[in-house]
Amino acid sequence: MKKVKLILIAVVFATAFVNTAQADVTKMEQGRNIIKLTLLEAIQDPGLVTAMYQQLNGGFLGGPGITYITLTVHYHNHVYLISATQDQWNIFFTYKGITEKPIKN
Repeated sequence: MKKVKLILIAVVFATAFVNTAQADVTKMEQGRNIIKLTLLEAIQDPGLVTAMYQQLNGGFLGGPGITYITLTVHYHNHVYLISATQDQWNIFFTYKGITEKPIKN
């Protein structure tokens, strides 16, 4: 009988420990790895801008009724939610880089 009680106590502690560990991981995934920025804040980091040009394209632009757009970019083990107006995204995709002149079509 004593062995059964010890086993049950061990199972209770193990279950509590596992549940606590899973809650911490879920909280970290939801809060710490997601960074919300505006486009103006995002273009301050040249590495993030490069990742944006690699992962995004301007194909979503030009739709009727769309005024504010949030896009997702993965960079350095973080997920960036970058928000801007449609006009700001148009300007961003018009330029080939931060310091270069606009592309002429």
